[in-house]
Amino acid sequence: MLLYSAVAYGADSSDDSNVFQIGKIETIEIKGAKPSGIPDAFGAESISAQSMQDNFARDVGQALQNVTGVAPTFTGQRAESQVYIRGFNQNQVTLSVDGIPIYVPYDGNVDLSRLLTANLSEIVVTKGLGSLMYGPNNMGGTINLITKRPDKPFALDVSGGLIGNQDGIDANNGSAQFGSRLNDRWYVTGGFAFNNSTGFPLSGDFTPVAAQPSGARLNATSHAQNYNFKVGFTPNATDEYALAVSEVISMKQDPPYTGKTAVTGQKVSYWDWPQWNKQSYYFIGNTGIGEGYLKTRVYLDRFINQLDSYDNATYSTTFKPYAFNSEYNDHSEGVNLEFGQALGSANLLKLAGFYKQDVHTETQFPSNAKRYDSPWLYFQAQTFAFGVEDTWSPSQSTRVVAGYRHDRHQFDDAQVYTNSLDTAVMSQAIADPAQANNWQITVQHDLGADIGAGDAVLRAGIGSKTRFPGIKDVYSYSLGKSIPNPTLGAERAQNREIGVSGSLGTAHYDAALFWDSISDAIEAVSVAPGLTQNQNVATATNKGLDLNLQQELTRNLLGTLHYSYLDRTLGTSGLVATGTPTNRGEVIVTWTVSASVEAAADVQANSRIQSATNGLQPVAGNAIADLRVTGHLSKEATLNAGIGNLFDRNYAFTEGFPMPGRTFKLQLNYRL
Repeated sequence: MLLYSAVAYGADSSDDSNVFQIGKIETIEIKGAKPSGIPDAFGAESISAQSMQDNFARDVGQALQNVTGVAPTFTGQRAESQVYIRGFNQNQVTLSVDGIPIYVPYDGNVDLSRLLTANLSEIVVTKGLGSLMYGPNNMGGTINLITKRPDKPFALDVSGGLIGNQDGIDANNGSAQFGSRLNDRWYVTGGFAFNNSTGFPLSGDFTPVAAQPSGARLNATSHAQNYNFKVGFTPNATDEYALAVSEVISMKQDPPYTGKTAVTGQKVSYWDWPQWNKQSYYFIGNTGIGEGYLKTRVYLDRFINQLDSYDNATYSTTFKPYAFNSEYNDHSEGVNLEFGQALGSANLLKLAGFYKQDVHTETQFPSNAKRYDSPWLYFQAQTFAFGVEDTWSPSQSTRVVAGYRHDRHQFDDAQVYTNSLDTAVMSQAIADPAQANNWQITVQHDLGADIGAGDAVLRAGIGSKTRFPGIKDVYSYSLGKSIPNPTLGAERAQNREIGVSGSLGTAHYDAALFWDSISDAIEAVSVAPGLTQNQNVATATNKGLDLNLQQELTRNLLGTLHYSYLDRTLGTSGLVATGTPTNRGEVIVTWTVSASVEAAADVQANSRIQSATNGLQPVAGNAIADLRVTGHLSKEATLNAGIGNLFDRNYAFTEGFPMPGRTFKLQLNYRL
């Protein structure tokens, strides 16, 4: 009996022929290394390209909303789409493309709405106990975006769509992705995608305020374009080498805050990002060495970001001190090496080395109050790691994975302006290099073989992982609201999980209990009125339950339930956890109308969410219903139609930043 791999229900993972397999962290199959069908990624969940298409998921943030244990958030003032994984924010989670880290060097975040899904074959999400082979800083989990790889002489995937409301069209999108297996050795793939939006409608229940009337959301325009190209070489059955380049060209506006400033203390800001651009260049190679392999990843990642802050609602002047025009010009480069070798028929040993250099530079451009360019500030950090992981399969029904990784992090340079006019720079204090030991052990056992009750796999694990503070954590002044802390240390998570998954008749289930404690947690501590500093404080906790259930209700009806319970504490008296609901659930009923038509009703519900650690900015709980219909016009063409926020509810994930009201969606896809 094969071990059960937890998969995001509703995802069609039956066809993985176009998945770029060497972009995965999972082991490339080695004969005799482990029993067939046992997954290498502990507790991983996969979102297929088909699932993204069916759910109108045009960007990565949208694609992740249906994963149990993942809570979406839309950070107001930065106009960013982000997620929490079991309470860990994106700073504490590793975001990768084909196993290569792509998070922004300065603050460790990426706006997920800038990353479009047209080039993705699947997204793999791990929670807490993901493999140590993902590299440093993944104490809360990983998100790995796996690109496409052509499997036939010519492939074409084209789509176009519209989003609107009763008053007209608000957004349009499109993509074209081609691929060709030129011969038995060479392949090539490439394409582009775009999302354009002039804003979105607010719910009819929204109460107008001075900064935002009813109707369309103000200052909410967004444009994103993604381009990609990859060429691959497969000289034999075991080896593969690929060169890839991708680019994001985008801009976005930030809608104004609509909350009660007198109560919350948060003021209305007027921000725009005239550019949010990213370029990635990487090489991935897999070389067979006897019964083992050597996987190599080399990469260069560039990020250019311009933020304009204005002092009036017309976004036209910059006279006041808090108004500015700034630019980031960052880059990361690194190399990851992974060697795997079968040791007999029951063991697979993996060794890995990681190196990453992050460089952040920033400047202030002229404004109405300051008529000159400021010098560029320069920051540099390096991260090294070496890890070992062994997969032991003592029987066909049991797998034990044990691993260790040693991480080292250092800041090499950090600068600050020496005067209030920002005309000269000097170096800041640099702390000694920091080191951390990470370890983990997980066990999976096919319980169904023992009790004779269908598929049932029991899993359990414990691990200890760290996250080093980023450049922003240590050195940011946060526009005069914070002071640097060069002695800020790493935070450490103790991850514990026990779960069971399998099937009984037509029901499929997956349940997991987890308890994560984060010692030396990094929090902003008040050190003076209106002034904070990031410090290592008491132990924070994330604990709860993830539950998936899928049941065939009738021959044509399929019911799916996702539920997450999360209890978070920050470890400091008087502070409350932000960004995540205690209870989050989703119910999906899918109706197969005919061989060519499918309809689905989807309800997502969240309990109350806090937006500030002082508890003064709560967001009310909500339940949002969506409808969608998929029609297969031919073997190649599919038409999707849907209604988002069917009952036009007024809701938010961050206080003062309402989400869209009722919208209508239409998407045409053609796949050859």
